[in-house]
This record gives sequence, C-alpha cells and structure tokens, in this order.
Amino acid sequence: MSGLRFGLVWNGTGSRVEVARRAEQVGYATLLFPDHTGMVAPIPAMAAAAAVTSVLRLGNQVINPAFRPLGALAQELAAVDIVSSGRLEIGVGAGYAEREVLSLGLAFPRAGDRVREVARILDVVPRLFAGETITEDESADGRGWGLLHAFRLDPTPPQGGSVPLMVGGNGDRLLAAAARRADIVQLVGFTPGAGGNDYRSFSEQGLRERVSHVRRAAGDRFTAIELSVLVQRAGVVPNPAEAVAALRSVSSGAMTAEQVLRSPFVQLGSSVEEVCDGVAVLAEGYGVSYITVFDGRSDGFDHVVTRLSS
Repeated sequence: MSGLRFGLVWNGTGSRVEVARRAEQVGYATLLFPDHTGMVAPIPAMAAAAAVTSVLRLGNQVINPAFRPLGALAQELAAVDIVSSGRLEIGVGAGYAEREVLSLGLAFPRAGDRVREVARILDVVPRLFAGETITEDESADGRGWGLLHAFRLDPTPPQGGSVPLMVGGNGDRLLAAAARRADIVQLVGFTPGAGGNDYRSFSEQGLRERVSHVRRAAGDRFTAIELSVLVQRAGVVPNPAEAVAALRSVSSGAMTAEQVLRSPFVQLGSSVEEVCDGVAVLAEGYGVSYITVFDGRSDGFDHVVTRLSS
C-alpha cells in the first residue's frame, strides 16, 4: 500500500496545538479543520497548528464558500501557506448548512449556484496563488457572488499555482466539477438534506458507483486525481457492532448495524490488524489512497496510521 496517506479532522474541542503535535508524531499527513459556526474558525486554527509542526500539512474539511468572499478567502488561505512554508491543502465543499449561513446574515444560495462557486474557486484560486491579477467577467455573473476586480495576492504564497485542491462531497454535479478541476476528490458517503441524510452511497456498491461517476467526468485526467474517503467512524474497539449503534444512519433506521459495518466509510475492528485489512480493501479495491478520519470518532486508529505509514 505504498503512497497511502491519512488525514485527521480536528473535532473543534480541546487544544488544536496538542492535536497537531500528536498528528505529526503519529504519522498523519494532514490535519484538517471544519468550517462551521459555533466552533473555532478554521483558518486561524490552521495557522496555530502550522506554528508547532514542521511537516504536517494543514487542510480544510471543508471550506464553506458562502461564508467569505472569494478574494478574502484566497488572502487568508495564502497566509496559511506562507506561515507554514508551503504546507497548505485547500478543501472546499458546496456548503449544505443553510441555518449557519443565515445566522451570519448572509443569503443561502441555491444548490446549483453553490456548486458553480466551488468550480469558480477551483479555477480562480490557483491563478491567484500563481501571482495572476484577476478581473472576472461580469457577463458570467448572475449567481449573487461578488466578482473580483484587478485583485491579486501580494506576497504570493510558496506553493503558487500548484497548491493542492480538494473537493469533498457526494452529489453528481459537485463530484463532476471536482473531477474536472480538483487534485483530490473526497467521497463522503452521504448527501445532507432538509429531510435527513441520503445514505444510498454509503455501501460498497455506492462507493464503486461514485468512483465510476468521477472517472467518467474526469476523462483522461482521472489517473492524476487522488481519491479520498472521509471515514465516518474508525478505530480499534472491543465490539465493533456495539460501536456503530449510535451512528446517525443506524439510529435513523436508514441502515442496519450490519450494513454500516460493511460500509467502506466505517473502518472498525477488534484489532489493529483487522482495521489494516479494511484499509487495504479501500486502497486495493477502490483505488483510494487518502483516508481521513475524525478525531474523537477514531479511538485506536493512530496505531493503524503509525503501522501503515512506517
């Protein structure tokens, strides 16, 4: 499983500095920060983590484009790349949390407009990081997003236009946009909705279908894409079946505990070896080379990372 790497998502509690130090010591490639109201803002937290680490990459899980104008977002992310000496990975999603957007006094765009804004970020941010001055065509507006006028980053960040771009999600339009532009496509296994989560992609067949969708949309560039899975529950536990009982997909009746345990988005086992075997299936069976887990929902997974990263 050469080339396999792991990401750890900070859960918003405790010391992000201590979590960053631990993640680097254990062997995680990336520490990722969520973007939600009611918790520490991700970009300052990324800068704090950069100050106490030397090789750990800093990413987003994932940026909500509705929270910030694109120019301000690019400027703040560039600062993280600068203070980390080029360790930034940009993660972006379509921003499903309507309540959070409205709580900030901002308009919540329609789904199609949110996906178009993700595509816009994937197009514009690398150009800004490369030092280009951007003026966007007003005729392409109509989405309600502010356009850039003679905007550039100064200084330009160390990674320039090669800064890695990740898109996380599950929907057809979002994954198609990611397949055409992103360096990393992260599959999350479900689609949030006002009436509850849709778990049709949470199974083995669901993941295969999502990978096939990305492959079709990417065409010739598919081999250059790093496939990622956001694992919803992971770790070494005495009783894996008992550990999934509280998962939303089970408690809502959307899936049985047995179905959840077979899901590629759940990596639980009663031993390190058993979890490593599950990770091997992700890598060899689906072509996934970047596996991300949640801190606080992955007890014992550090041992898996240390073993497979050594």
